[in-house]
Order: sequence, then C-alpha cells, then structure tokens
Amino acid sequence: MRYRKLWKQRILWAVAGVGAMALVALSPFILRAVAPVGMDWNRLSEVGQVYGAVAVLFSAAAFLGAVISIWHQAKQTRIMHEEIRSSMHKELILRALDDETLAHCWEPPPEPLTFLENRQHAFCNLIYRLWLSDYVVGRVTLAATKITLEVHFKGEVARRHWRIYGQGWLDWATANLNKREQEFVSLTQSIFEAAVAAGPPVAAHRYFEPPRV
Repeated sequence: MRYRKLWKQRILWAVAGVGAMALVALSPFILRAVAPVGMDWNRLSEVGQVYGAVAVLFSAAAFLGAVISIWHQAKQTRIMHEEIRSSMHKELILRALDDETLAHCWEPPPEPLTFLENRQHAFCNLIYRLWLSDYVVGRVTLAATKITLEVHFKGEVARRHWRIYGQGWLDWATANLNKREQEFVSLTQSIFEAAVAAGPPVAAHRYFEPPRV
C-alpha cells in the first residue's frame, strides 16, 4: 500500500512537470489566438522578451521538480531494496534460532558458546541491524540512537554480544565505506565502553520477577 502511494506521487510529479513545460511552450500560440484584432505586435514583442526571461525561470523550476522527483524515487527504491534484503536475512536467522543443525551453516562464533547463548546473540544481532537500518535510511537521528544504545547496554546479554562481535562490526563498517554505518558502529563502540566503565550490567536472571501465585 505504501509503495502504491509513492508511485502515485511520482506520477503526479511527472505530470505536473510535463504540464508546466507544455504550458510554457504553447503560451505564445495561446496569446496569438486570444489577442484582439489590431494588437500592436511590436509592443507584444517587447512583452515577449520579458516573457522569455520568465519562461526560463519556469523551465528551470520544472527541471528542478523533475530532478527532485528522480532523487526521491531513487531514495525510496533504495529503502525498498534494503527492507527486502533485511527481511530475507531475518528469515534465515530465525530458522537457525530453532535448529542447531542450521546454526552450524553460519560462521562459528569468535569464542565457544552454548546454543542458548548463540541464540541470544543472534537475536541481539537482529535488533542491532534494525537500529542500524533505521539510522542509515534516516528514520532516526544519532542523538535518538545514543539514547537507545545506552539503555540497551545496561543488559548482560547485550554487553556480552557486543564484547564478542563488536570488533567484527567495526571491521565491517570500515571496509564498507558507508559514512552513516561507520558513525553508527563507532557510536555503539563508544557507548559500550562507557557502559562497561560505569559498572556491571543487569544480570539476565534479574530481568523479571517470578510468577505470582
């Protein structure tokens, strides 16, 4: 539904741009058709010179509108492809969360882990990729991301995940040469270090109270 709406917006932009350029091109003929008999065309020629300057401005505005439309379309297409790719990646990870034999198809962890710990880290990875994607496409600011990560690293599992996999993320961001990805991963590392320096995390077994009877 959202992409159908975006396509309608793009079509309206294109129609508006073509209509503006057509109006500019046909204006001299329209003026000649509606001009009264005995019109002083020399005078009209002087007016036409002024019109020419105005027409250039209209043409430039129409061209700018077309450029903005193309840029917007390219951005939305990139976001759509990123969302499709993320959905496929999420599906692969979720399958491995419930099947240890499928988990063996992924790369081995940097250090020995139980299958439960591996599942927790895989889920942390999904959460982190979601936040990273939101920042890369501009859905959230770096300031909002900072708040999210500060809360995230209060937890034991989150810290363990980044301690083990953080260097891999840093290497990946450096190699990928995407400025926003590098900003996000670098911020994550600095907030993780600050959280560790501030004291121990909240233990996983202390997250929830036992069921009340």
